[in-house]
Amino acid sequence: MIRLPDITTVYVIICFAIAYAILKRYLFVPLGAILDEREREEKEAAALRAESHNRLQKAMAEAEQSLSLARREALKAREELRGEGRARLEARLAEASAAAAASIESASREIQEQSHELSRQLPERSESLARTLAEKILGRKLAA
Repeated sequence: MIRLPDITTVYVIICFAIAYAILKRYLFVPLGAILDEREREEKEAAALRAESHNRLQKAMAEAEQSLSLARREALKAREELRGEGRARLEARLAEASAAAAASIESASREIQEQSHELSRQLPERSESLARTLAEKILGRKLAA
């Protein structure tokens, strides 16, 4: 025999539909919106992070470039100063060498002059010394 379906099945189906409608309205839709919002914020954060990373890379490249330029300029200035210092040193060495050569030349001339003067005085002094020695040995004054 065919029986009518049990009414409890219909009640279960109606309760399920009502529960589904309530859960959909108050749980599933808001929860889906929250999850969609979270996903959208995650994408925005990833895009912002990528943009920040790109800006950071660009800033680092610019900083490295300016640092490289500063290093080149500092090296150039240091080499210029080193060249100037070397030129000054060579100039001072040349001055000192010239002064030493002049001093040596002057002393050499003075020694030469004194040598000629003493060579010229040597016969007179030796004669005077010989006369003094002879007078002391003889114990009397010699005639001129």
